[in-house]
Amino acid sequence: MNTAASSMPMRSIPTRLPVTWGLAALALVLVVVGWMSQHSEREATPGDVQVSRSLLFRDVPGGDILITDAKTGEQVARVQGEQGFIRGILRALNRSRKQRGLGPDGTFELTRYRDGRLVISDRSTGEQLDLGAFGPTNIGSFAPFIGK
Repeated sequence: MNTAASSMPMRSIPTRLPVTWGLAALALVLVVVGWMSQHSEREATPGDVQVSRSLLFRDVPGGDILITDAKTGEQVARVQGEQGFIRGILRALNRSRKQRGLGPDGTFELTRYRDGRLVISDRSTGEQLDLGAFGPTNIGSFAPFIGK
């Protein structure tokens, strides 16, 4: 039995195709999250601020991040280990500083608004990141640094 269907070569899905689609989907998600963090910012007035704190983030020996209150010098926290989200946010903000010819040292302002938003900003560059765009777990990474 020699039919046209049996004479057609079997076509299989290349093994790289699912990986390619996965990477494309990941890239799309990252673009959307980045866009949301830049475009979801609402114009806030000082009256909308519930609490704000100026913080210094320093890498210390052993790979930890030392977080201090920029005004009082009080140690706020010492974050151990990788803490990928915290490091990622700091890298993004420091990249913006580097592009403007500024050094990595300087304060970041962590602000909680009355509507529940938690925003980290760099006054030296004007950069602001609404941490809510990254989900509640990631907001929880920064929330302890601002106090009550």
